[in-house]
Order: sequence, then C-alpha cells, then structure tokens
Amino acid sequence: EIEGLQFQWNQTDKDWINSPNAFLEIGCIHTTQGYDLNYTGVIFGKEITYNKATESIEIDPDLYYDKYGKQGVPNLDDLKAYVVNIYKTIMYRGIRGTFIYACNKELSEYFKQHIELYQKEMPLRKIKLKDLKRYVNAVPLVDISAAAGAFSDLQQHSAFEWVELPFNIVPKPGYFVCKVIGDSMNKRIPNGSYCLFKEYEGGSREGKIVLVESNHIHDLDFGSGYTVKEYHSEKSITEEGWNHTAISLKPLSNDPSYENIALSEDELTSFKVVGVFDRVLV
Repeated sequence: EIEGLQFQWNQTDKDWINSPNAFLEIGCIHTTQGYDLNYTGVIFGKEITYNKATESIEIDPDLYYDKYGKQGVPNLDDLKAYVVNIYKTIMYRGIRGTFIYACNKELSEYFKQHIELYQKEMPLRKIKLKDLKRYVNAVPLVDISAAAGAFSDLQQHSAFEWVELPFNIVPKPGYFVCKVIGDSMNKRIPNGSYCLFKEYEGGSREGKIVLVESNHIHDLDFGSGYTVKEYHSEKSITEEGWNHTAISLKPLSNDPSYENIALSEDELTSFKVVGVFDRVLV
C-alpha cells in the first residue's frame, strides 16, 4: 500500500515481464533480472531512508523483508551496500528512462535535489487568439501562483491563455481552469491535476472545495495568498442577521502533516472565495 493506494505484487516469478497481468502488478527485484526495458519505474521501499543530520542513506534491517537478500550479509554496512547496489542496478534497466518513487519522505526530498522532475506536457489544447471564441470554444487557464488578483476580471483579462475543454463539457461564462499543485487535496485532486472551477456567485459554500484568496493565507503548495481546500465556517446570529466568526479550510490528504488553515474574524476582511471546484479534468 502506497499513500492509501493498494497494489498487487507479482503473482509469478517466471518471465513476469511478459506475463498477462504484469501491467497490473508490481514486480519484486528478482522479476527484472536479465531484462532491459524501454522505461522502468522503481519504488524505493520503506527500508531505505535518508538521514538529513548525517547526510547519508541508511537501511532499516527490520523493514527489509527479502530473506534471500539477508543471507550471507554479516553487518549493516554490507547490507546497505547490497541494497543500494540492487536499486542502482534496477534503475539501469530503463534504456530510455527511469521513473522513481521513494516511500521515505526525506529520501524523496533528497532525490528531488539531484534528479530532474518529470514534467507532463500540457494536456489541454490551447486555443490561438485568432480562433478564440471566449466561453464558446475555450475557457481561461489561470496560473494560481501568478494570479495576483486577476480573478476579478476573468471575462476581459487579455493576459490569460485559453484552453479547450473535453468534448463532454460545454464552456460557460465563469468557468476557468487551474493547475492544482501539491498533495494537500490528494484524496480528491491528484498532485498536478488541471481542474475546472466555477466563479463563486453567492450561496452556501459549506463543505465545498473552493479556491480562496486571502492576505492571511500562506500555503506551501500554492504560494502566498491562495489555496484550494474544503470550506467550513462558524457563524454568529444577532438581531441584525448573521456573520462569520471563523473559517476553516480543511485539507483532504493522505498525508497527515497537512493541517487546517484557520482564519479568525479579524482575518476575514481580505478573504474571498474565488471559485468553486467542479471536477478534475486531467
């Protein structure tokens, strides 16, 4: 199980690469011996970690379950050399490239410092200005990190790029697309997804996923000023009516390190719901 997702180990150890279910399974290290592949995907298990204090890779023998691998390995240093060599060998199996994933957060961060991150090509077709019919054949693509208040003029803002929606979605005024970065919402929105939002036009926001703007928000995933979270609020009722006393923006993540963003009554003056999440596009 990885980040709440369950996978199946290889169910055969004979020519697993060419077996019918190989694309649905994860092969152990012994399944790739003798093979060269166009691309490989290597998962660094929980037994291999990175110690920031000593700036070194470490092996936890209690989390290393290959009984054959432990045979004839007398000490921890030899086990580390053995395990590192296995991962290095598997990484060389990809002729055109290798994708890697590290279960250990510190090791993942270490890899990101030294290995180029894979960047997907833009999955939505951009519409050229000469072919553009706003909200007829395209909607604006908004870069959250560079938005800087531009949401206030979505229909007129000329700096936006415009993208075509999938064939089953009809463009409408108020629709816009944003790329959502980070894992704070990965139960609903995978990291790097392009999502469709609808401009907020009033009504209850309770329990909805929203894109919000505030001077008091400092989200590591989105940068200062913006975030995408599930909206919850507390209200007080008086003879004159009601007003918000606090707002909580809740992450929906498999990573427990993400915490609610709480805004008190004094911090609500600059708070604005920019859009309401509609769906993940790609």
